[in-house]
Amino acid sequence: MNLRISKAAAVLFIFSFFFTACEDPTAIGLELQEPGTQIGTSYTDTATVRASTVLLKDSIIGLGAPRVQVGRITDPVFGTVTAKTYAEFAPLSFPTNADSIDVSKGADSLIINLDYNYAFGDTTKAIAMNVHRLTQAFRDDETYFTNEAMTYNETPVGSVTFNPRPSTTYRSTTDTTQRLPLLLKIKITGAFANEVLQALAQTSTTQTFANVINGLALVPASGSDEQGSIVGFLPTSTNTTLTLHYKSKKNIAKTTSLLFTDRYYNHIEANRAATSLASLTANGNTISSADAGNRTYLQAGAGLVTKIELPFLADFRKTQSGGEQNLAINKAELIIPLVTSTVITARDSMMLPPVISVVEATTSKRIALNAGVPSALLAENSTAPATLQYRGAKGGYVYVVNITSYMQNLLYNRRANNGLILLPANVSSSLSTPTNLAQTVNRAIIEANQSPSAERRIKLRLFYSTAQ
Repeated sequence: MNLRISKAAAVLFIFSFFFTACEDPTAIGLELQEPGTQIGTSYTDTATVRASTVLLKDSIIGLGAPRVQVGRITDPVFGTVTAKTYAEFAPLSFPTNADSIDVSKGADSLIINLDYNYAFGDTTKAIAMNVHRLTQAFRDDETYFTNEAMTYNETPVGSVTFNPRPSTTYRSTTDTTQRLPLLLKIKITGAFANEVLQALAQTSTTQTFANVINGLALVPASGSDEQGSIVGFLPTSTNTTLTLHYKSKKNIAKTTSLLFTDRYYNHIEANRAATSLASLTANGNTISSADAGNRTYLQAGAGLVTKIELPFLADFRKTQSGGEQNLAINKAELIIPLVTSTVITARDSMMLPPVISVVEATTSKRIALNAGVPSALLAENSTAPATLQYRGAKGGYVYVVNITSYMQNLLYNRRANNGLILLPANVSSSLSTPTNLAQTVNRAIIEANQSPSAERRIKLRLFYSTAQ
C-alpha cells in the first residue's frame, strides 16, 4: 500500500511539470500513468471565493518617494480624495561673501519650477494650487506616512491655476531617450521671499537653513471641490528647482538656486461619506462585497485593497468516506473581472493601477510581513512578486494571476489559509523605500458577486489530478 502511494505521488510530481493548458483537461497526461496507478485529471471553477474591501492606510511610507501628489478628485464611488505635499528645501550652496546679499533691499522673487509627469482624473478642469509655509520642521527620527499631516500657515504665499498636461513627449539622442519636462511655474514675492533671503544670509548649513524656514506645503486651493484631478510632481528631477532673485550691496542682480532636500512626502486623505464605502473610516475596517453592491475596490494612495478568501479549501482533498485523497494542482488561476463600464474606453483603462501585487493576509485582515516586508506570492517559475495581468476587451476585461504553487502548499498545510490581498502597488524589498502605493491614486472596481451562478464573479480556476 505504501509502495503504491509512493508511485502515485511520484507520478503526480512528474505530471505537474508536463502540464500545459488544454481544451480537454481530462485527456491530459494519461500516457504518464504507471501500471497499477490510476490518475484522474479534473477541472473546476466553482470553489467558493469570498471577497471584501479593506482599508489599510496606516503604513504607506511617503518619505522620499520619487513622486509626490497635489490635488483633489471627487467621485460618486470613491468619494473625495485630497492630496497635499510637504517639502523641505535648502540652497544648493551658500554665499561665501557677506557683501553679496543686501537684505535691506529684500528679495525680488522666489520662483518655483515643478516638473510633473502624472495626472489622474478630469484634466479638462483647471486645478488651483496654493503654496503655504510650514509651521513645523521635519524631524530626523520620524518616518512619514501618507496618513500624517503637517501644520502650515493658512495664508498662502503663492498660488497657480492650470490645466494639467503631463508630458508624454520624448527626445532621443545618440545614447539615451529623455522625457521632455513640462514645468509648472509659481512666482512668490513679499514676506516669505524676504525671509528666505534673510535665512540665506544668516545661515551656512542645510540644517540651520531648514530650521529657520521649515519648508513648504503644496495644497489644492480651499473651496475648490469641483477640481477633478490630482497631479504628481518629481521632487528630485533636475528640472524641479527653486530660484531666489535678489540684489547685492552693489545693486547687482543675483540668483541662488535651491532644491528640495530628501525630506518630503505627500499626505492623502479620503472622505467617503454618502458612498457605499462610507463605513471605511478607520484602519482595518472591512466591507464585504455583498454589502457593497457585489463589488470590491482598489485605490492606491487612499489605502483601499481587496481581500480574497478561500474558506472551504480544506475540504478539497476529502473523500466521501472521510479520508484524504492524494492530489496535485496542475494549474491554478484567479480570474478577477472588472466592472465593464469602468474600463470600456482607453481613458478608463488608464485609470487602473499600473501594477497590482498579490500578497498574503493575516487573520486580522492585514498584510502579512516577512522581516517587515509584505509577504508577496512569487510568480510561477520566477523570483519576482506575482502581479495581476490585465486582459482587455479581447480577454473579457479581467485580471488573471497564476497561483499554482500557493494552492499546492495550501492543500498540504504548508501555508496558512488566511487569504490574499490585492495590493495596488509594487512590493519593495526595503522597509524604507516607498512603493507606488504612495505615488498614485489609480483605482479599480471588481465584480465580486458571490453567487455561483453569476456570470461575472471572481473564480478560482483549477486543473488538478488525483491518484487512487
